[in-house]
Amino acid sequence: MTELAHRVEHQVLDSEIEALLIEAELIKAHQPYFNSRLKDDKSNIYILISKEDFPKILRVRKTDLSKKIYQEKLALFGPFSSSNRLNEVLKIIRPIFKWCNQKNDSKSKACLYHHLDLCSGACCQKISKEEYQKDIKQLIAFLKGQKNSLLKELEKEMLVFSKVEAYEKALINKNKITLIKEITSSQYKLKSDIILPNFRQEEAKEALVHLRHILHQEGIVGSQQKFERIEGYDVSNTMGQQATVSMVVLADGEIDNNEYKFFKIKSLDTPNDYGMLQEALTRRQKHPEWGSADLIMIDGGRGQVRAVAKVWDLEIPIIGLVKNPDRLVVSIKDENKKDGIETKIIPLQADHPTLKMLQRLRDEAHRFAKKHHTRLRSGEFLKID
Repeated sequence: MTELAHRVEHQVLDSEIEALLIEAELIKAHQPYFNSRLKDDKSNIYILISKEDFPKILRVRKTDLSKKIYQEKLALFGPFSSSNRLNEVLKIIRPIFKWCNQKNDSKSKACLYHHLDLCSGACCQKISKEEYQKDIKQLIAFLKGQKNSLLKELEKEMLVFSKVEAYEKALINKNKITLIKEITSSQYKLKSDIILPNFRQEEAKEALVHLRHILHQEGIVGSQQKFERIEGYDVSNTMGQQATVSMVVLADGEIDNNEYKFFKIKSLDTPNDYGMLQEALTRRQKHPEWGSADLIMIDGGRGQVRAVAKVWDLEIPIIGLVKNPDRLVVSIKDENKKDGIETKIIPLQADHPTLKMLQRLRDEAHRFAKKHHTRLRSGEFLKID
């Protein structure tokens, strides 16, 4: 690269968050030859702003951008190499621009983010289409790195609002200006483990490589298989009552709680973990818009894995994590078996990076399932006959 370069250009920015956004814009604009990871790696993530009356702010992987539902878009920002990095950016700017990702109709109720003052109320008709789109336009300007022109626009508007005694609107603009200046100041720092490489990221990469090697040896995946999205499932119920199945996600080996879902079991009210997992995984297959998993992990042993494999129609491998001691259970197609399914136990050392990664996913699946089961139980206890 140094032999081919004719000159070096650099741009000094006021803050880390601006550097992050400008970097993504420059990579998209110039497609630098040597920056192959951020230019070509299909695991990269983008911010997509949908083209509709009340646009949504979506996190979309490069592999999903070609899907029909993402063809109509207002704007696209990225690539971002880390989902953690992108989550941090969205968390920081949401109090300023307050977008809404819920559907908008007369029957909709206020979403959780509206109650937290992080949504302007598009979900419950508290804001007009014109006002909402103006907020999105400001968000787009910020993501493009047009901070100075955005601040000037907001300050100009604030003065106009003050002159006509629209003090509430003037205050909204003032708060936006204050927050934008705060997060783009040189004193404002992103979390260090989001900006810099760290041992945890390297450990996750190592765990994924070992996982691919293990499953390739069993003939389950190819030698170049990538595990960009691993989904973990667990069941929680009390004697079959208020049963829930959780779905938690590892994105590139790291927990991504923005992708979590849970299924309230409808078909069973007696203890039956196998049947509950089958209902949840059958319903999961009806939601391609959630993204495509590269691997499914069940908290359980041979029985749970076989139960899920019987209803799983997609060409995505299924594994389990069985306790005492923790070890892998893999599902293998076998035409000699009555149901076409064979399972195999694969023991791993306690400190094996793949086992530690899957244990983290299993523990999250258990925690999330128990959380929603407890919530359902609490609601049941509060009912009055």
